[in-house]
Parts: sequence; C-alpha cells; structure tokens
Amino acid sequence: MALFIVVHHPDDPHQMWANEWDGDMLLKSITTPRAVANRLTTAAARGERVYVHRCAYGGREAVICCSCTVDSVQPITKKDALVRFADVRAESGVPPQAARPGLNTYEAPIPATSRP
Repeated sequence: MALFIVVHHPDDPHQMWANEWDGDMLLKSITTPRAVANRLTTAAARGERVYVHRCAYGGREAVICCSCTVDSVQPITKKDALVRFADVRAESGVPPQAARPGLNTYEAPIPATSRP
C-alpha cells in the first residue's frame, strides 16, 4: 500500500493551505495539519514514496500528478506543519479513489502506471 496526499489544484482560489508548486504537476511543499505531517514523518522514516492526488478543477480531472519523498517536516504552530518534498517525479495516474471534503490522506495500492 502507498500513502496518497490530497491537495487542491494550484489554480483553485479556495485553498485551505499554502502549497508550493513547480508548474501545476510537481508539488514542492505543503502546509498541513500536524496529523498529516506526522504520517509524512513516518513515511520519510520508512523511505516511502508519497503519491500526490491533485483534485479536479476548472475542467481538469483529478490526477495522481506526481510522487515524491519527504525531505523535511517543520512545525509551524501546535496544529500545523510545513512539509518539503524531494525527488519529485511526474506521474499521470488516475486516482484510486475520489476525493471528498476533509480527506487529506488515504492509503491504496501503488498505481500501475507508477514506478516504486
């Protein structure tokens, strides 16, 4: 099973979190709740790749836009953290499940079109 994080499309004006992108497919960093940051810390310790489920927006379908490793996790407040990513690789897979409000992460099999 792989860890997927769910993020809004960078053009979506209703962003809850400050995310840093390279274009609209490669995620460089996110701000996120500490619970998600803790799970990403675990992924880093295990050497896991994390898959990025970018939500649909503006006529663009949801996509697994990239995969990455966790470079660092830094607390911002008691509730939020900044997570920076490394070894970001472009992907183009169909998300294994639909995003819904409040869903930040999920686990699912590694997409067939992705490389571990």
